[in-house]
Amino acid sequence: MNISKYKALLTAVDMGSFSAAAQKLGYTQSGLTHMMNALEDELGISILQRGYYGIKLTPGGERIIPKIRQLVMCEDALLNEIEMVKSYGDNVIRIGAFSSMAGTLLPHIVERFNAEFPDVTVNIQTGTVTELYGGLEENRFDVCFGTRNNKYDFKWVSLGEDPFYAILPKDYPVDNEFPIKGFNGTKFLMPGLGFDDDISAVFNENGVKPFVTPTYVDDPAIISMVEHGLGISMLSQLILYNRQTSVKMLPVVPRVSRSLALCVTEDKVLTLPLKRLIAIAKDFSKELAEGKIDFV
Repeated sequence: MNISKYKALLTAVDMGSFSAAAQKLGYTQSGLTHMMNALEDELGISILQRGYYGIKLTPGGERIIPKIRQLVMCEDALLNEIEMVKSYGDNVIRIGAFSSMAGTLLPHIVERFNAEFPDVTVNIQTGTVTELYGGLEENRFDVCFGTRNNKYDFKWVSLGEDPFYAILPKDYPVDNEFPIKGFNGTKFLMPGLGFDDDISAVFNENGVKPFVTPTYVDDPAIISMVEHGLGISMLSQLILYNRQTSVKMLPVVPRVSRSLALCVTEDKVLTLPLKRLIAIAKDFSKELAEGKIDFV
């Protein structure tokens, strides 16, 4: 079905003249006349009456012209919606995130985003590094919030540093701060869910070699295990905000941290809402680092 013929028909009917319609549409008068004749042959009915007065609808044309107008309006609406999807996506942004970011940074970022784009749904799913960054590669997420990881070839946007703290039993014989070398030779409970890559990198950079016990539990479980004397550990500041525990949480010296970041695939087409979400995340993280806001 060639909608352009119907659009030309409506223009001719509304203007009452082939010559005027042809001039508006950029056709020759003979070309437009031929197109209307072909349309009538295609439909098998006479639509237009021609005369010295110009053109007007036949009785059959009068009956079908409202439906033709609806058809053209529907196509225009469809094309407009297609352009909206190209610009805005399908009104859903799928975010993969470390649980530490999903519970702290993201609610504030999404709140700001929703104020600008109330009609866009934001879905957030947490998981491990493999689950999140693998999901991003497979296009199951539009963007991921986690830590920079050189194993993955993504476009990275820095969201600041998240310093590490030593997690120690209450009676551990150290106060105020914990030297990074103090982990040497200790029974270290290695957090999972993304922290293992970040902490292993810190240990390697500083030549630290604890006796590592891998774990596959969440952060509260790590803290509980330390509290019960099963070893010591290290978690980031973002994890520890507003957490009431019966363990020592001491800053590690020299200062070590993980690099918070969001990422998208290299070939990701950024819709307008996704661009704004990324910009809002950058602005919020900058304000937080500068002490302009306290989000807890």
